Amino acid sequence: MGPTGKTRIVQIHPTRKCNLSCRHCYSSSSPKETEIIEPALLKQAMTDLAHEGYEWTTFSGGEPLVYEALPELLDHGRKNHMRTSLVSNGMLLNGSRLQAIEGKFDALVMSLDGKPASHNRMRNSARAFQGMARNLSGLHQRGISFGFLFTLTQNNLDELPWVVNFCLEAGARGLLIHPLENTGNAAAQLTGKSPDALETAHAWALVEHYKRTVAGRLNIHLDLVHRQALELYPDQFFLGPSDIPLKGRLADLLSVLVIEPDGEVVPLQYGFPRRYSLGNLRECRIRDMAEGWRQRTGPEVHRLSIGLHESLEADNDTGFINWYERLNQYARRSHTVTIPIEGLSQGSAVAGAA
Repeated sequence: MGPTGKTRIVQIHPTRKCNLSCRHCYSSSSPKETEIIEPALLKQAMTDLAHEGYEWTTFSGGEPLVYEALPELLDHGRKNHMRTSLVSNGMLLNGSRLQAIEGKFDALVMSLDGKPASHNRMRNSARAFQGMARNLSGLHQRGISFGFLFTLTQNNLDELPWVVNFCLEAGARGLLIHPLENTGNAAAQLTGKSPDALETAHAWALVEHYKRTVAGRLNIHLDLVHRQALELYPDQFFLGPSDIPLKGRLADLLSVLVIEPDGEVVPLQYGFPRRYSLGNLRECRIRDMAEGWRQRTGPEVHRLSIGLHESLEADNDTGFINWYERLNQYARRSHTVTIPIEGLSQGSAVAGAA
């Protein structure tokens, strides 16, 4: 089995168009981008995904609020008994745009990259922080709860105390801390700025401190796992024994699915190598892709994961890990070695570095 966390979620990126051009944007979105996926294809996919067991649909981008069909997609998710959420830079959460989506989503997460000057620098806009902050009162007036997303870099952990305090003063429900990934704009503009092993260890300790001190007032989550978790919960990382073909609903085999703006459906993370793609919505329905995942792609990701795990053991890597990002990186520099099916069923698959 693959990652089977409590939440079965599909991340939909309907467009790469955005009102900002952020330095750390994983999808290289900007006002100049025009890539977009047709609403009809997304509705069809959401219907199929609900039948495959997915419980949440989250819309990101690009900036999802510039996607004109967002309100009807949120409605469609609700009709299919899926919960819906948005990840936004927060600058457009007002006026007619906010009115069009009010009452149609279950969770809202806004980006917060540190103190105002740091936020604006990361967002390549002198108005980014002010534009987001001035919309908070409107959210409170409408009774809309929200949280924030903080991107952790090699150099901004010292701003986390300010971020936590801002979240508390703003009335946020949660704070998600996600390590910077070397993809999209970050690969060119923030080279070497992803947090290293020492920085992630410090981050873990500081987050644990704040979890204790603000318990009950703010939910804080850091997107890292300790290496020991791989040993304790192998099925959540594609490391446990597995049948071939895989059996069960797609959501039970792959708890995170991503739909990219060109219609490609990939596992786990935006930008995951296309050789592990389930397919493209413009060519095939999700319900048909699912069988291909069970027969071929899922077992390939299983082998890939075990290869990464073995490489971590060989390198004596015992720190905190952004597992999906490490798997993404490993997939880009590895080739999967074909092994007998009976070997995989015993959890002994291997992958070799190219």
